[in-house]
Amino acid sequence: MKRSQLYMLVGAILLSGLFLWPLWNITLEAPQYPDAIGMDIHINKFEDANPNDIKNINIMNHYVGMKDIPETIPEFSIFPKVALGMIILGVIIAFIGKRPLYITWFALMLVLGTMAMYDFYQWEYDYGHDLKENAAIKFTDDKGQPMAYQPPLIGSKMILNFRAISMPRPGAYLMFLGMALSVLAFIKAKKEQVSIQAVAALLVMGLISGCSFDPQPIIYGQDACVYCKMTIVDKQHSAQVVTNTGKAFKYDAIECMLNDLKEWERPEVKYYLVADYTNPGQLADAINAHYLISESIPSPMGEFLTAFENANDRLETMEDVSGQSLSWTELKAEFDVP
Repeated sequence: MKRSQLYMLVGAILLSGLFLWPLWNITLEAPQYPDAIGMDIHINKFEDANPNDIKNINIMNHYVGMKDIPETIPEFSIFPKVALGMIILGVIIAFIGKRPLYITWFALMLVLGTMAMYDFYQWEYDYGHDLKENAAIKFTDDKGQPMAYQPPLIGSKMILNFRAISMPRPGAYLMFLGMALSVLAFIKAKKEQVSIQAVAALLVMGLISGCSFDPQPIIYGQDACVYCKMTIVDKQHSAQVVTNTGKAFKYDAIECMLNDLKEWERPEVKYYLVADYTNPGQLADAINAHYLISESIPSPMGEFLTAFENANDRLETMEDVSGQSLSWTELKAEFDVP
């Protein structure tokens, strides 16, 4: 199983925490209650945060005309089925392993979660505004309107001398984590797809290089010099040799190529190629190139050797820096290359 599939699988299974822990909690703090009272909201029931908390809340609510907290609501028969369905769907998607399905599951969870939060808000609104006409105590606001006792959707607010706090609980946090893992699976799947494509590209390049006699692209930052084993990064001083069998040998510096040619025991060379200094990354025919040794232009292996495809480019460069100009034949003699 790919890592992206594992993320999706774990994300879906984390929703099972909704059946084990509360989804939300509402707590009331007041001077007359040394220990805060409150209730935990599960996906299928209301539950005392502490023994008899809901009973005490209902007693207080009775005096201001608020409804009692019911033992059950219609949502308690719906939410567990929806959660179970999303768990099963997430597990199936994880085994299918299709990247678009990961983000589809997340989007569906986001829609369902938003609907659930809106439903929760509506319940709180009705709970805090629909007051009995024959309430024993009636409070009004600064405008003389009947006071509402709606708890906050999330966070805290003062209701009379009570501080009402509404916050997620472990079930919600596990749900959020599960949704985040589905997004991570979506991102990871993209990287896995790129990796597979890269492997396929390398295989194709390998097949091509095995039957082609043409120069091969140098992958800067990845390919290593066959002579000094350094990673090739300098696009202005690299070099390449291609044999008559189609094998390409890449170098991080022209001097590395020349030093390798001193003891060449490989098949006969078809192409000698060097980087054109004025066109970084572009390889030119080494035999017809124009060379310059100047201490003002460092090369990777310290020989200060640079190549130009065009003689005028070398001449213009020499106007700014001093140095020794050489042809291919003179260069080979300089490095004792047969």
